[in-house]
Amino acid sequence: MIPFELVSIFIDLQGPDERLAATDRLARYAGVAQVLVFSKDAELGIFLPALGLPQTLRCGRRWQAFLQHCADAGNAHSSLPSAGNESDLPAWGHCDSTGTAIVVFLGTQPEAPVRAAIAALLPLLSAKLAGERSELAAAGLAAAARDSNRRASQLNNALDASRRELQAAYQLVENELVSRREAEARLRDTDRRKDEFLAMLAHELRNPLAPIGMAAQILRVGTVTPARLKQTCEIIDRQIGHMTSLLDDLLDVSRVTGGLVALAQERHEMGGIVRDAVEQARPLVDMRRQRLSLTLSAQAAQVVGDGTRLVQILTNLLNNASKYTPQGGVIELELTQDATMVHIVVRDNGIGIDAALLPHVFDLFVQGERSPDRAQGGLGLGLALVRALVERHGGSVSAASRGPGSGSEFTLRLPLAQGAEPVPAAREPGGAACERGMDILIVDDNADAADMLSMFLSTVGHQLRVAYEGSSALALAAQAPPDILLLDIGLPDIDGYEVARQVRALPQAAHATLIALTGYGQPADRERSIAAGFNHHLTKPVDAAALLRLLATVSKQTA
Repeated sequence: MIPFELVSIFIDLQGPDERLAATDRLARYAGVAQVLVFSKDAELGIFLPALGLPQTLRCGRRWQAFLQHCADAGNAHSSLPSAGNESDLPAWGHCDSTGTAIVVFLGTQPEAPVRAAIAALLPLLSAKLAGERSELAAAGLAAAARDSNRRASQLNNALDASRRELQAAYQLVENELVSRREAEARLRDTDRRKDEFLAMLAHELRNPLAPIGMAAQILRVGTVTPARLKQTCEIIDRQIGHMTSLLDDLLDVSRVTGGLVALAQERHEMGGIVRDAVEQARPLVDMRRQRLSLTLSAQAAQVVGDGTRLVQILTNLLNNASKYTPQGGVIELELTQDATMVHIVVRDNGIGIDAALLPHVFDLFVQGERSPDRAQGGLGLGLALVRALVERHGGSVSAASRGPGSGSEFTLRLPLAQGAEPVPAAREPGGAACERGMDILIVDDNADAADMLSMFLSTVGHQLRVAYEGSSALALAAQAPPDILLLDIGLPDIDGYEVARQVRALPQAAHATLIALTGYGQPADRERSIAAGFNHHLTKPVDAAALLRLLATVSKQTA
């Protein structure tokens, strides 16, 4: 790309009145002592200084010989006298491709990039100089003069166009540099937030591991009273639930933001959704001795969407308000509606949100500063999940705060369902008991997990066998086909998919119910399980109540 400064100099070289000053600028730009420009006089057949420049030089014959050699060879170098210098100076000359214009550098040779750029622009100047010579040679020929002017005008227009293109190119480069700096700043911020998230994840996972480890020590060291045993089991169950919740949040935000979650499309009355969310958030609110007040619209507000996810949205907002509100604080939930939208506001008098953080509260891995008494942790995923789910429902969510210490307000907006249709009745909680004890084969290379699950299921009346490898499981299944096969996918010798396929190939195991019990819970994993012959797919750590309900259902179906 030709530098804009050089283009500007060659534009000035076009005019005889500005040509002398332009050659001085060109000499400074090229880093030489002096620049001379010559054009060929067609009638005389020799090179003469361009109009506007000094027309006489010492030792004219030496100059003419040098210029002719330069025209013949394209370029030449020598030692020649110049105006204002008694001694000779080194000279380098370059002729354009038409052999009609020569630029000479005195004192030193310019750098190669400068020479190349000047050589690229020289044909434009050559045409201008040729036009001037033509005007002088044929002053009486108006047609020739008009043609020269036309050519010069075209060249000027071309130079103007080139200048505009160069200016546009410079602006484009500047814009790209600004965009790159902004992108680099975003990458640095994302990297910093990633590091903070990993540190927080390690902290949040270690917290429940400590009481679980201590509970194991208590159970190991000696006699434990029934009350202490119950308390220890409750601690383990509560902390495992906390770890499961953390992992569920990670999986949820990945699936929802990636568009991998299919939402049910059913009508729901938002008053019932609010009550279900309050029920889920109530333990945290009560533990922190906070006051939760509800203001619900007298008119039923119906929306269309996934009831479970709607409850999750409001539960996350309520839990977030509780976590960032000191003990004894106040949380308010207000439900209203207008002609087209349902509005839910969750307001608290907690620690508030700093103005710099406010635009980013719904971004991944963003958390505010914890209050001194805040016992609950988190990974900064809750609000990101809220926004993703709300947008999937066609709504929006926003946050507002007057600053630190002034509380926060989150406003949720969802489209109001059109038309009046009945809302599906809520299903009663609880699960059915098993009709009969079943023969269950557990296959898992994690011996502790397999043995503990076997102990648990045996206490509710099932007959259990355990295998730690796929080959052992196949031998046991061939020997005595089980009613139910609880099968891990990631086995060391044969993966669970292949075990399932081989079990399905056993005629005596045709009645068996195959349940995948694995840490892989993506939709693609579930599809692959069904394709391999599994009847059901459960994700670790398995919910004991959900597993018992599933076993009860299988028991009824096979009774």
